[in-house]
Amino acid sequence: MPTLKPLDYTPKQISISLVGRAIAHPCRVKMIELLIKNPQLTNRELTERLHLSKSTIHDHLTKLWDAGLINVSYFPHSLCVEITQEQIEMYRKLETLFDFKPKKAYHLSLLD
Repeated sequence: MPTLKPLDYTPKQISISLVGRAIAHPCRVKMIELLIKNPQLTNRELTERLHLSKSTIHDHLTKLWDAGLINVSYFPHSLCVEITQEQIEMYRKLETLFDFKPKKAYHLSLLD
């Protein structure tokens, strides 16, 4: 498999890819929606609310942070996850782009 070579892609192409990857999983979309309702949560609170392991939460948070959709601060024994008004507005713009139903019935099980 070819590797990503920084000189082969523009910063805009890389940025779009990072955001696409970040919102590609329903759990990460749900995390953003939780943060919009509660602009500051810890990784422990996300673990409890989403019923996922700390390592899974960490992996999801890393992808969201890489895309610039959230902010993460490190504290002893926990992470503080925040979303700013600017990040909320960016997410709202993305929501309007994806305001449609999937074409394949296979994916509908994800919506329940």
